[in-house]
Amino acid sequence: MATGLEALGAACAILQVIQAAASIISNCKKVYDGKPTIDHDLELYAGRMSNATSSIQTRCKAMAEARPSQYNERLDTVARECLGVANELEAEVRSVTAMQKKGSLFKAVNAVLKASSQRKKIEGLESTLSRCRAVMETEMMSHLCSQSDAIELQQKEEFKELADDVQLLVAQISRGHTKVEELVRKENDWTREVVVQESGKTQKAVTEHLTKEVVAWSVDAELKARRETLLKSLKFPEMNQRYNDLMSSKRVNFRRLFTSYRAVTSRKDDSKDTQLSDDSIFEVEVRKKDEIDDAWEDFVKWLCSDNSLFCIRGKPGSGKSTLVKFIVDTGNTKELLRQWSPEAAIISHFFWKIGSSPQNSIKGFLCSLVYRSLNESQETVKQILDQFPALSSKVSYHDWSDDELKSVFYFILENGSRQLCIFVDGLDEISNTDGLYALIKLIDEISKFPNVKICVSSRPETLVTNWLTKQNVPGILLEDLTRPEMRGFVQKELKPFVPDTISENTHSRLVHDLVFKAQGVFLWLHLATRSVVTGIQNGDPRDLLLARLKELPGELKDLYADMWQRLNENSPVYRETAARFFNYALDQKGVVPMFPEVGFPSGFPEVWQATLFQIACAESVETQNSLLREGKTLNASEVIALCNKTTAAIHTRCAGLLRVAPVSMSETIQHVGDATGVDVPQASEEIEKALFGGVSFIHRTAHDFLTDTEIGQDILRHGALSKREMEFRLVKGLLCLLHFLNSEFGLMGRSGTLIYRAILLAKDQDQKGVDEAADLLRLIQTQYDNGAIGTDRPSWQRQPPFLSHLTDFNPMDDFVISSLKKADSRELATAVLREAWDPDQSLYYTKNRMPTMKLVQALISMGADPHAYGVNLDQGMGSMEPFAREGSAFTNLLSSGNRSIDDGDHLGGEAARHLLMAAVSMAFTCPDLSGTTLVIARFKEDGEMSILNGTWLNQLGTFLRPTSPGIIYEVDFKFLLLQLLSGLAVDIDEASRGTSRVDELLPRLENPSAVIRFIVTIDEKSKAKITHRIAPQLSSTAEANDLIQRQFAPGTGVHSKPKEAPEGTHAAYKYLMSLTKDASTERVGFEAAIRELAGRGLGFCTLLKAGSIPTPSFIEHLEEHFAEFPLTIEELKAAASSGESRSKE
Repeated sequence: MATGLEALGAACAILQVIQAAASIISNCKKVYDGKPTIDHDLELYAGRMSNATSSIQTRCKAMAEARPSQYNERLDTVARECLGVANELEAEVRSVTAMQKKGSLFKAVNAVLKASSQRKKIEGLESTLSRCRAVMETEMMSHLCSQSDAIELQQKEEFKELADDVQLLVAQISRGHTKVEELVRKENDWTREVVVQESGKTQKAVTEHLTKEVVAWSVDAELKARRETLLKSLKFPEMNQRYNDLMSSKRVNFRRLFTSYRAVTSRKDDSKDTQLSDDSIFEVEVRKKDEIDDAWEDFVKWLCSDNSLFCIRGKPGSGKSTLVKFIVDTGNTKELLRQWSPEAAIISHFFWKIGSSPQNSIKGFLCSLVYRSLNESQETVKQILDQFPALSSKVSYHDWSDDELKSVFYFILENGSRQLCIFVDGLDEISNTDGLYALIKLIDEISKFPNVKICVSSRPETLVTNWLTKQNVPGILLEDLTRPEMRGFVQKELKPFVPDTISENTHSRLVHDLVFKAQGVFLWLHLATRSVVTGIQNGDPRDLLLARLKELPGELKDLYADMWQRLNENSPVYRETAARFFNYALDQKGVVPMFPEVGFPSGFPEVWQATLFQIACAESVETQNSLLREGKTLNASEVIALCNKTTAAIHTRCAGLLRVAPVSMSETIQHVGDATGVDVPQASEEIEKALFGGVSFIHRTAHDFLTDTEIGQDILRHGALSKREMEFRLVKGLLCLLHFLNSEFGLMGRSGTLIYRAILLAKDQDQKGVDEAADLLRLIQTQYDNGAIGTDRPSWQRQPPFLSHLTDFNPMDDFVISSLKKADSRELATAVLREAWDPDQSLYYTKNRMPTMKLVQALISMGADPHAYGVNLDQGMGSMEPFAREGSAFTNLLSSGNRSIDDGDHLGGEAARHLLMAAVSMAFTCPDLSGTTLVIARFKEDGEMSILNGTWLNQLGTFLRPTSPGIIYEVDFKFLLLQLLSGLAVDIDEASRGTSRVDELLPRLENPSAVIRFIVTIDEKSKAKITHRIAPQLSSTAEANDLIQRQFAPGTGVHSKPKEAPEGTHAAYKYLMSLTKDASTERVGFEAAIRELAGRGLGFCTLLKAGSIPTPSFIEHLEEHFAEFPLTIEELKAAASSGESRSKE
């Protein structure tokens, strides 16, 4: 064999590209010939080709680093030709599939932009591919690996080390095959998996090299900001809720895990006690004690060993989750793990089936693991951000996919410096949507990593049991092992009544019978013990107590039914009250919106709905009317009295199935004040408990009893209110809570979730239902206008008009229109229209929602000016201090549409149609279509081109790298309109082509303009930004035009970019970088460049010009975090100081 094994691997990848490319060409030619084909086939072949091209690049790099030879060089030449063909074909696939989806409007606009020459182009690519095929089948294969070479190689030990697809290639050659079709295996799904695996191995090696350089960098403010943004995108609000809701580890006793049975059972209480045991009842056989100790010892040994999996199984209510929390919290666990690995870290996730989607889904599970793995490791965060640059665009949980999270977590496991011990509670709590099978498969994959141990807990589901048996996973069955702890619990609960109320003998008998009947289920024991304690407190004699205990059902669900019947059997009113409380608890609606939606402190208390005060107000229509319609308030004593009354009703009416949970963190109000910059008065523990105490089920089994059993469903049906009426009450209760927090403590709640919940109540309703939702919106608007609620922004910034939050929810169009007619204000109508489109939001982010033409036309008919410039007050995509976003309704719409095209999603629906109709309508009234606005973009060396949020201009360096410069374009309205007309896959007036407004508009869009104003690069050594002012004439070249067309092509953004850059992209990148070295290019300061653009009607201005003067403390924040804008900040300081002086006068 004339060349090394590296070359053989590269050849294998080349053959796979040739095979996939041939299939694409065949399908494209069918399309051009007008023959039927399937888009899915094209996309499938394109995906296979893309995976193979990735493998070409990594393997050619490995080949280049090995011994050079003339054959390697010739193979590299063929590889480059194949990559060129592949890049061109990917562009053709996107063009063909898009063309099939678009109608005649697209064809009309396309004539303005470019002519079609696909057929000729595809034939040229086919010719190049045929040449590559011929070279690979003849001369190259004879030098790479002959049949005898292949046979010899199969006998060598190193053959087993080759990648699977290379082994297959060698096997095919050894059988005498020489044609591409014979050499490339048909099972492409399998091939793709192999290619991805090989690519991952190379990525690991490259990343390890990069890490050595990255670690040397100082941890500057820019990296810290990227890290915080990444972590915040991973952390969903409910991440710690299930853990926090479990009984504190200090209140449970699982010390048997780490001590002997005798040490636990012989431990004396803190007070002297007489012997309460009856040897005839409580004597435990030595054999049984040894079995229990041996089982606990199995877990301790597992912690110290290299074994990867352990399982804690148990019946519902047996205490699995409480045990897992105890294990995670106790220091003994970490000490024992050090015998496995001195640097081992513990992370955990608690599934909760009755919680929110992130709490019971695989996505939430992966988010939790990635977040906890990265939270304490800044070095790993650096690696992640360098390995996956696209993660810089993640801003929330909803930006992640399962596959992305899995890739990141697997990367962490492969490259992390520390071993991880992962505790996963409640496998059976996974949602039915994801399913237990998928979760088990994922955990099985994770457990295969050598630096991971996983302990899981679950009910003994058949699927779990079979998996454990098949994998021979050690474990414990909890109900068989907790008898000593259960006995200690009952002794402690009944001890206060000995000997004054019950005798020692009665105490011993009750302890024995309760523990025996519990059968290892802690929850049953807790409820039954409480029932017995109630009997003791009532003065029941021994016989009655034992009879009461004997009559208690042994199964949890039967016990719940018995408790319910004892309390509410004969009272319809009581049943209705209890049913409402149960339904409140079933209606989980996330956290109370008090904290800032971004920038909240890492240890903030998560206060969950429904809170005690929220439910108390939901139950009291009188309180709702007083606070929300009459504008009155309550004092602290009145709040506490109302909540005490509600707590008593819950305890007496709900048969112990609900509990009022304590506040998750003390001084909650102080935390909110600190996070929002409000100096709040001191709040007592009693008022915080009343306001923020949670109402929840004592256990999932109580929840399941109500939702999954016939008796439970019958109980819920006793509620006289519908689910929709319950939601109305809860929203009003939340409004009352936020109203009180504002009036008593000066805090402002967040309006977003309230508005959204009110809008949902109007969805799919008749006119009466819509009117009810509108009435609720008026109550919300009153609190908004009074400052009790608002959007997430500093207090010195103006709030956007309330009605602007409703413009993209179509059911509310009539409410908005009628409210504006009543207000009779052209200024308000103009402001609402301007805020209707966020220039930095796309259809991808709005989830395919846009204002309707009905609303747009109504606002304009009331005097709204679509071309009036003003500051954009809505900051849904972030703020840009010390600057402010500004624009008109028309420019905001154009920018939003352009972002949608860049993202490449939702371009063919009704929202896109309304967006385009509004753009065309406004274009006819625009006084100057040659007006311009800015577009901020990024161009990476790997070919990724994306439009960035305009609000990121103040921190542009965060999103750039030495090989990823930023570009500041100035484009005119004609250019953006043409982009919308060509990029949105909708026809807005196909029914009347003869009198099309688009046809009328097109002549006015001739000579569109898009020029490069500045290029911002990052210095390789200093990491400092370098700003290059580009001379106007450099934007008029053919190369510049090609660059601009590529930058603004549909679907090039980070959410839909192709895996490989189209042909010519790398040349465009080189041209862009050459502009920075042109003799006419001038280097300027970044602040000077931005100030040169600010206030010219290009989409942003300074805060000073916007009339928004920050507080002194916020200006200090700007000086710390935005030091590259000293002149701009100094102007703000002077204005703030002048304002303070005037106020003192």
